[in-house]
Amino acid sequence: MIELAVTFGIVMSLIFIEAFGMAAGGIIVPGYIALQLGEPDRLIGMVLIALLTFLTLKVIGKFTFLFGRRQMVVALLIGTLYAIVSHHVMYFNTADSTLELSAVGWVVPGLIAHWAMKQGFTKTMSMLAIISVLVRFMVILVFNGSTIPNLY
Repeated sequence: MIELAVTFGIVMSLIFIEAFGMAAGGIIVPGYIALQLGEPDRLIGMVLIALLTFLTLKVIGKFTFLFGRRQMVVALLIGTLYAIVSHHVMYFNTADSTLELSAVGWVVPGLIAHWAMKQGFTKTMSMLAIISVLVRFMVILVFNGSTIPNLY
């Protein structure tokens, strides 16, 4: 299922980049986000970590030349560090349930922040939301209506 979602995400990302000229935070990101659409706490955490990474890049960009590959590497590094911290800090156990505001993956926040630096945070998140929902819908169609198919 993971492979299918990522493949659909890559195809849909390429179609949307060609059609609208905007990326959804990298071509692999929508597939991973599509798999997390049933976990709102993880999505909130991902948006917070991506926004924090984006804002950190903005601050660093005021003092250094941060473009191209250098920006990509710094975005991935900062996003990974924040994601690792979020897996340990933004995890709350309550009496009824567990709230996990950690990021989705380690490189996803950095990829989103990198593309947000190029085209704006709102545009990037909007494209990511649209494509992720479409990818999730396509995965549901392939698995005959099962929203959470058995992975094993």
